[in-house]
Amino acid sequence: MDMMTPGVPSLSATTASGSDNHSNLSSTFAATSSSSLTSMTDYSTFPLGRQGDRTYFRDPENLYPLPSDIAEIHRQSLRTMMLLRVFGGPFCNPHISNHPPKRVLELACGSGLWSGLCHEYFVRRGQPNVAFVGLDMVSLAPDLRKQGMNWQFKRHDLRRPHLPFPDDYFDLVFIKDAGMTPQSPAQQASGLTEYLRVLKSGGVLEIWDSDSVFRSLLPNPAPARKVSTKDQEIANSTATYTFSAATPFTAAQNKFLIDYNSWVEKSFDRRKLTVLPCATIGLAFQSEIDIMENVDSRRIAIPLGDMRWEREGQGGKDSTGSRKTLTPEQASIRQTALLTVIKMIEGMEPLLMEASGKSRDEWDRWWVAMTTDLFQKGVFASGECLEVSAWWGQKR
Repeated sequence: MDMMTPGVPSLSATTASGSDNHSNLSSTFAATSSSSLTSMTDYSTFPLGRQGDRTYFRDPENLYPLPSDIAEIHRQSLRTMMLLRVFGGPFCNPHISNHPPKRVLELACGSGLWSGLCHEYFVRRGQPNVAFVGLDMVSLAPDLRKQGMNWQFKRHDLRRPHLPFPDDYFDLVFIKDAGMTPQSPAQQASGLTEYLRVLKSGGVLEIWDSDSVFRSLLPNPAPARKVSTKDQEIANSTATYTFSAATPFTAAQNKFLIDYNSWVEKSFDRRKLTVLPCATIGLAFQSEIDIMENVDSRRIAIPLGDMRWEREGQGGKDSTGSRKTLTPEQASIRQTALLTVIKMIEGMEPLLMEASGKSRDEWDRWWVAMTTDLFQKGVFASGECLEVSAWWGQKR
C-alpha cells in the first residue's frame, strides 16, 4: 500500500476544506443559538450548545464527552493525518488495494477528511468514480462534490439501532475514532451486526480507534508477531512500535497522565462509556467469525515524545548500533500525537473537572503545570504512548 502522506501536518493544519467547514460550523452554531426561539429541548433540530468557550451536544442523553466545534475538528484532522502516516494509507486491509470498492460508507465522518483522502488515493490509482457516503449526527463536512467527489452526506443519530441504508449496499464500511460515541442497549447487544447488514458479501468492514487511557511501553519491545515486512518497515520509518497482547507495557508513570487516567475512568464509568474501546472492538470481530473471514488487525504504539531509554541506547539503537536519533518527520509524528492528546484532555475539561473535584482555580493551576510538563520537558522517562489500532474483515 502506498503511503498517503509524506509528513504530518503542523499545528496550523486545517481540514481538507477549511473555509467550507467554517461555514458549516457557523451555520450549525447559529441555528443552535436560535433554539430559544423555538424549543430549548428540541435536541434533534438544535443539537449543539455552548458550555464555557466550547460547543457540546445539548441532549442530556447524548453523553459524548468531546466538543463539536472547529477546534475539535482540527484535532481530529491532525489525528487522521497522523494515522494515515503510521498505518501507511487510508485503510489497512490489503484486499482493498487490488479490489477497489464501488460504494463506501464512513460512519461518524465529522469533517469528511478521511473520505476526501481516500478519494485522492483511488484517483491516483485511476479509480476516480468511487462513491462515498458520510454519516454523522451533525453536518460538519463541506460539500465534497465541489472537489470532484461522488459524495453524499446523511444526517443520522448514531444511537439509533438501525442505519438508514438497505441490506448489502456498501463495499466498504469504515469507522474511525467512534469509541466514545454513546450506544443504546440495542446497539451494545448487536455488536457489528448492523454494520455487516449494510455490507455486501465480500465487502470490507474496517475500524480504527484508540483507548482513552495511557500506558507506558517498556524498553526494548520486540515487534509484534505476524506483522508483515511492509508493515514493520512503516513502523520503523515512523519510529513507532507494533505491539500485541504479549508486548510489555506498564502503568503510566507521568504524574499528570496518572491524574487524567483516574479522572477519565471515573467519569466514563458514570456515563456508561468505556475507556478501552479497543478491547471491545477486538472481541466484537472475534464474535463474528461465522459471518466474517480474513479477519486481522494492526496495533501501533506512538510514543508521546523522546523516550529516555531510546536516547540512552536501551532498546533504542538503530541498525548501526548507535543510539536512536529521530528524524524531523519522526519527531513531528510524536509531537502530533502529544498535541492531539493534550487537546483531547482540554476538550474533556468539564467532565474531568467534575471527576477531579477541583475548583476552577485548582483546575487552571493543574492545567498549566500539565501542559508545561508535557510540552516543555520533551522527554518521557517512562515511555507513555498513544496506542492506536485497526481491525478489518470481509463479509462472507
